[in-house]
This record gives sequence, structure tokens and C-alpha cells, in this order.
Amino acid sequence: MFKFFISSDAATEQTERFTRLNAHVPDLVRSVGVDVQGLDVQAMQQMNLISAECLFTPAAFAQALSHVSLWGNVAQHQTAAHVFAGNAVLCANFEAESTRILASLPQDWDFVLWGNAPGATLQLDILPDLALFTGAVQPPYSARGAAALSEMDVTSLAFPLMSTQSVCGYAISPSGADKLIKACLPLTSTTVPAANPHEGGAPAQTLEQLMSLHYSTIKAYACVPPLCMADAAVPAL
Repeated sequence: MFKFFISSDAATEQTERFTRLNAHVPDLVRSVGVDVQGLDVQAMQQMNLISAECLFTPAAFAQALSHVSLWGNVAQHQTAAHVFAGNAVLCANFEAESTRILASLPQDWDFVLWGNAPGATLQLDILPDLALFTGAVQPPYSARGAAALSEMDVTSLAFPLMSTQSVCGYAISPSGADKLIKACLPLTSTTVPAANPHEGGAPAQTLEQLMSLHYSTIKAYACVPPLCMADAAVPAL
């Protein structure tokens, strides 16, 4: 499987940090993120990639389209891939553990979340049709932060993913790419339920929020504990 990480041309320090912290993972390929400065929203609307009602910021548009372009690559070439944000830190045994996890899943899996931002809420179907789990991996207490994960071996379990509004690394299959393209495009600011049902919802402002609406309808999974984690020391681009 290809392993892509998204990093813009302007993010040279981020690219260097990602490459250094994840040097233990072979064959990582940089995918140049969509340039915010060169983003033509009107042209994207004409291409039916963005709806007129979408409230995303230019940076959120660029981030979303950077991921969607990789989904298109996966769907077109019919080859599954890993996709990482430019601030992701992968565990020391990511190659072996991710391979083991994928081999343990049904062959028709669509999406596997390897990790997200510390503190972000996850909802998992831990007992199908019987019990849901809602919780969050808390920010690292190591003085090194998420960077410490790069030296740690992790043994994980995969559970059906119901929702999360944060993504820093995932695997996506051709069928998953096709389903998410159809579900999330054109980008729009449909209402996304809050993690606490009593808080109602709010218009989507990121691709991750739109993706969260559809995990329960596809064969999506999440790993606990995570195999990657967002590094708070640098922003995601």
C-alpha cells in the first residue's frame, strides 16, 4: 500500500519534522497539499466540488481538497492507501501492526482510522447492536508530547467506528474512497451533531466533520490504542 503524507510547499519545516519523526516507516510519499493562495473557489463550485452554501475557510477548503484528490487516486487506481496529515507521528511498529490489523478485518473494509488529535472524541461500536463507547485519547503527558510515540511499539484492536470529527491518519480502500467521494462532495455545511447529543449541532466547517456523518454507513473502523497521533507542536496542513 502507498503511504501518503500531505504537506504544502510552504510547510518546509513541517515536512522536515514529519520525515524525521517517522524515519522508521519506509516508503512514505509526500503529497503536495492544495495551495490556499491558488485556490479558486468559484472554479471549484463550477466543478461541483464545493457548494455555494459551504462555510469552510480557504484553509479548510484546501485541506479537504488535498484529501479528496488522494481519494480520487485510490478509486481510479483501485489500490488502497494510507493517508497522513503533515503533523502525524506514527508508532515505532506502524508497518507491522497496521498490516496485522488490516489482515484481521473483513476483506471489504472501507476505512480504518489509525489516529486523531489528542482530546478528540471517538464513538465506537464495541458490542454490535448492544453498546457504544464514547471517549477520547487524552493529550500526551510525556514531556516530548506525541513525538514519543515514534519510539513506542503499540498493540491495538480495531472496532467499528461510528463518529469522530478529527483525523490525522487513516487507511482507505478503493470502495471506501468511492463511497466518501459520493457522500462528501460537493463540500457543504450540513448540520453535524455535537459529541454531546444535548448540545444539538452546528454547520460543518471541515471535511473531517462531513466524514463523521458517514462512518456508520460504511465499513469503517478505528484502532484503540491509536497507531498515530497528531503532533500539537505543528499545525496540520
